[in-house]
Amino acid sequence: MDYPTKKDIWIAILLFGFAGFALVWTFLNSEWFLMGLSLAFTLAVIWLWFTVHYRVDEGKVIIKYGPFTKSVDIQDIEKIRLIRNLKLSPALSVNRLEITYGFDHRVIRISPANKDLFMKQVVSMNPEIDFE
Repeated sequence: MDYPTKKDIWIAILLFGFAGFALVWTFLNSEWFLMGLSLAFTLAVIWLWFTVHYRVDEGKVIIKYGPFTKSVDIQDIEKIRLIRNLKLSPALSVNRLEITYGFDHRVIRISPANKDLFMKQVVSMNPEIDFE
């Protein structure tokens, strides 16, 4: 099942505002190299904004964000907790789920729009998951 990411408007303002400011500033100052970098950054922000989503399929949580894909085996998930933070992650909302998984306790933060349905589906596949 696919889960779109929750998108906070203020994160959109922050990302697109910074990208727009960089483009305008480099254009006004005729900094062609920096304009190219600003344009690339803006395109990356747009790409990420429209591609972040999550899928629960065949015993895995598949996280897609821009050109990247991350897969987490549901049987390896130890803990899921609700958090509010801005650490860099494939999430476009400050309200996130922090998933701890693997023998080395790796962490990934995601923000599915329907957190309850997402957690119900994951727990149905691994009832040993702890929640905080």
